[in-house]
Amino acid sequence: MIIQHVIKGINGIDDAMARHLLDSGIKCLWWVNNDPLPFHEVPLRLNERNLDWHQNQYKQPDPLYPDAANPNNEPFHLHTPFVSATAGTVDRDAYQQTNTLTPAWEVALKFATDFWKSDGYLFYCYVFVIGKPAVGQQSFSEELRELNVYPGYSNFQPEGEITAKIVIPPAQIERAEFWSSQDAKTARDNKKLPAASRTLYGKHYVAPQDFNNVRDFLK
Repeated sequence: MIIQHVIKGINGIDDAMARHLLDSGIKCLWWVNNDPLPFHEVPLRLNERNLDWHQNQYKQPDPLYPDAANPNNEPFHLHTPFVSATAGTVDRDAYQQTNTLTPAWEVALKFATDFWKSDGYLFYCYVFVIGKPAVGQQSFSEELRELNVYPGYSNFQPEGEITAKIVIPPAQIERAEFWSSQDAKTARDNKKLPAASRTLYGKHYVAPQDFNNVRDFLK
């Protein structure tokens, strides 16, 4: 087992909501939209089909979830049991004989700012991965970026996704940083992440440094 540091970008929240997420955990949208969560359904939702839709058809109408007000079915992401985060990735260009690094912070900032249009937050967390698929095991996250684990093609593989399940609990969330869209674009253009303008720290965070096999995200 590996303890993997990740970053989660979240848009459309304020300091009060960021503090709430630090205290209560970052929940999947299925839970956010169905509270209290029907936990007896969790084993049914954690399957390969839903994982593939989470990565590749996130906002597409889902035929499994029709809605009277939406004859084209509700978008899949409203019912996803997964939580996306990123650890960054390296893309190999064989023709140019070079590797291109996409750091975790850049991917997370893109989503935190809704593609550089508005302010957002970066949440610094850690999750547990085991080097092989374990979709039905809620405790372990899926390393979708790792082609030796998930060799199927995906347009979104360069995002470096690590997919948590149901919730990233407060003990695994270290801090949340506020980023204005302008500061985010400056960091993107300079290819360097400076210090955030303000940071909130998790009161329930349990640092993993005393555990084995701690792996950082790509910077």
